Amino acid sequence: MRNEIKFEIKRLSKKAFDKFRKQAEKEQKYREKFERRTGGLAGVPATRARTSFHRHFDPKHCKRNANAIATAIWYKILAKSYDPEPAVLFELPKPDGSKREVTAFGIPDAAVANILLRRTLSRNKKRLSPNSYAYHPDKNVFDAILALRDFDKDGKLFAVQIDFEKYFDNIPASYLKRKISDRATVSLTPHERHVFEAFLHHRFGNSEAHRTSTFKRKVKGTPQGSSASLFLANLANHDLDRKLSAASGKFVRFADDVVAICGSYEEAQRLERCFDRHCSDSGLVINRRKSPGIAIISDYPHEIRTINDFTYLGYGFRDSGLTMPVKTKRKLQQKVSRLINIYLINSLSHGFNIRRANRRSKYDWDLLGLIYEMRRGFYGGLREQDIQDFLYHQGSLKTMRGLMGFYCLIEDPQVLKDLDGWVVNIVRRACVERRRILRTKYRRNCPTPSNEELILGTWFDQSAWREENDTAEDVEASFPSLVRGWRAARKHFFTFGLEGVQAPGYNSSFDVSSLFDAFDY
Repeated sequence: MRNEIKFEIKRLSKKAFDKFRKQAEKEQKYREKFERRTGGLAGVPATRARTSFHRHFDPKHCKRNANAIATAIWYKILAKSYDPEPAVLFELPKPDGSKREVTAFGIPDAAVANILLRRTLSRNKKRLSPNSYAYHPDKNVFDAILALRDFDKDGKLFAVQIDFEKYFDNIPASYLKRKISDRATVSLTPHERHVFEAFLHHRFGNSEAHRTSTFKRKVKGTPQGSSASLFLANLANHDLDRKLSAASGKFVRFADDVVAICGSYEEAQRLERCFDRHCSDSGLVINRRKSPGIAIISDYPHEIRTINDFTYLGYGFRDSGLTMPVKTKRKLQQKVSRLINIYLINSLSHGFNIRRANRRSKYDWDLLGLIYEMRRGFYGGLREQDIQDFLYHQGSLKTMRGLMGFYCLIEDPQVLKDLDGWVVNIVRRACVERRRILRTKYRRNCPTPSNEELILGTWFDQSAWREENDTAEDVEASFPSLVRGWRAARKHFFTFGLEGVQAPGYNSSFDVSSLFDAFDY
């Protein structure tokens, strides 16, 4: 295991270097784009004073001394005296205005946690509940969605949704230690149990605590920010899986996110009581304010609470089939609105590059850049020609990525049709506003294409472009379409299955926001 820790330390150190490099390249690219658009100089943000954390947070030190660090940790594990270095506590703002506490461990401790997770999952994957899909080496979010969708829809359909109160923060440490010591539930070596317990009671503190060495000990909850948390979070709900399996109905659990489906109200009540019994045994608390409870899924009102759909793992489950949830639709609209403002409107308040406009007066490069940016987000980097060839000719796609790659399981594309129309309309209106600002402030002009010209890409003069650039490829000026991307993803799904579809990543829980990482801004 010592060599495994050493190689994992080097891998994580390299990953940290790559992250710093990519961030620097990204910032430099933003500055270059700003200067091209405005003709002015982009400022460099002031560097903040770096907090003096432990050397285990320094990738240069960890990579250089990986062998010595791994040897020291290994001997501590053998002696059962291993204690992770104090984690750094950060506070991240949440959309509702509150703060989310996140901890970050040093590189060597993160390496130990990664190895521990791989070993324990590999040894216990047959013992894990078949209805648990998070952090499983052979399953991902698509498996959970398909399992929930494949319920017999004859008659009424009842959904039971329960939300736990700060699940990862409130799992009692005594309950977790009891579970990792239960040989009938999980297979662990004595040294693995020791490492898990060390992470359960790790030290932590904010930057001030690290400066003054005044740390606190964790007394409850999983060690968030560490891979060890993933296995413990699954283990904490293992008994709940057994209770739900014994009851009738069908359920899917992704970490703490549980949805149960059944065909009668009596079954729904039995499933709901399983949650109450599990909370009584484990010490977990149900968030009554956020828990939807029991409801009928239907487009028509019934004698009890009726819902048109419910959202689970980024998908909307309706009686008519899977769709994109309203919450995701709003997030996408916010992302597209921000891109439109950045490319077409915002930079004009800082200046306008007259030389750039004169050099290519026939084209609006900012509008073209916006179209390419949205295509990258919708199609995951695929070209428009790739999509067209796959749909209408004999072209092939090995992988599907991006937003539409994830939503290949959608059965009701009406939300996508609405979004396509909304995006084209808002871009056209932004072009009109852009021309008004250019005329008023800079006495310049820009294209204001109609909806049809935007969709077809006829606003861009391809013949003039080819005359000026004989060897250049045609510019893909046609507007990207969510429906067209979904059709390609759907065809890919039916042709090749989900093997070539990249599932979104997750840390402590699934977050649909990761689907928008394909957008450059």
